[in-house]
Amino acid sequence: MNKTTASTAVITKEQWQQIEAELSGHFVSVKFNYQGHKIGVTRERKNESTTLLVVYINGEILGKWFTRPEDSPKILPEVWCKRSRSRYEPKFIADIEKIYGKRRAKKEYPDLHSRREWFEPLFSKSSVLCRQFKKLEGLELTEAHFLKTKQADVA
Repeated sequence: MNKTTASTAVITKEQWQQIEAELSGHFVSVKFNYQGHKIGVTRERKNESTTLLVVYINGEILGKWFTRPEDSPKILPEVWCKRSRSRYEPKFIADIEKIYGKRRAKKEYPDLHSRREWFEPLFSKSSVLCRQFKKLEGLELTEAHFLKTKQADVA
């Protein structure tokens, strides 16, 4: 690997700060390359007063990725946000343990304290997304507004 390829593949600390600042803005479009996939990050509206950062893989988010994980790209767990939730509400757990006692509750409901986990393409904050993306080896920044500004200044 020559020096020019290695220097473009590594995102510097200053670039991460610029990426995080850009992702914090209102109009966001940052693109990366990762393991042969194009990763696009945009800011989209959730409702009237809330926006979220959305991560696209090769320009798309397919419904089958949620229902059939085997059909999803292999990089999905690395670039999407992992979410989890208790299988049962805390009040239900407390009621069951009060009725049966903790030992019998475990026998009657073996999954009483288990959690459901899934991945989704939504990030609430730019710092969370950047923290996850910094861990990815081989991530390459291909497009960002601050890069276009730099290129315009050079030309």
